[in-house]
Amino acid sequence: MKAAKTPPITENTKLLCFDVETNGLHGQAFAIGAVVIDVGGKIQDEFTARIKIAGLVDSWVKKNVMPVISDMKISHISYKDMCDSFWKWFVVAQGKSDYALVSNGYPVEYRFLLDCQNGAIESRYWEHPFPLIDLPSLLLGLGQLSETSKGKLAAEATKDETFSPHHPLHDAKVSALTAILAFRQAGLIN
Repeated sequence: MKAAKTPPITENTKLLCFDVETNGLHGQAFAIGAVVIDVGGKIQDEFTARIKIAGLVDSWVKKNVMPVISDMKISHISYKDMCDSFWKWFVVAQGKSDYALVSNGYPVEYRFLLDCQNGAIESRYWEHPFPLIDLPSLLLGLGQLSETSKGKLAAEATKDETFSPHHPLHDAKVSALTAILAFRQAGLIN
């Protein structure tokens, strides 16, 4: 059985945060962005991957995601190749980080993790993140879950940089920076 990795949140904490774009809320993943970031906001490692979307492109995805990921080249031929590549990076990145974080991970990121594990369940059985922090749950615990306070927190956390919503690498960075600011505001780190 895998033991929980629950070190204290300190100035040395590193977060692994990832974001996945899918062809519709319940469609297949086609783009991933991930970072390992320290609480000073410095990126320690990052990962991106993209495949061609399978099937008819969801209209919301066509309008909101495709224009902002034009800088992401198709890097993998198949979904399985993308999952395997991410998982190889992810297992190493977990060793470099204290916690894994997603923003509103159900259903997209959770389904993607399960697909990755199921691709080689025997070897990946215990390699999943535990615990996996969900940003909205973290903000709820800190009394900052309302859309207004969440938006203000994200804007303050990212005031020195420009990010495009729905770009998976940008979304991963924004979520990580927002969590770090929430930790600071909660007094967990200076």
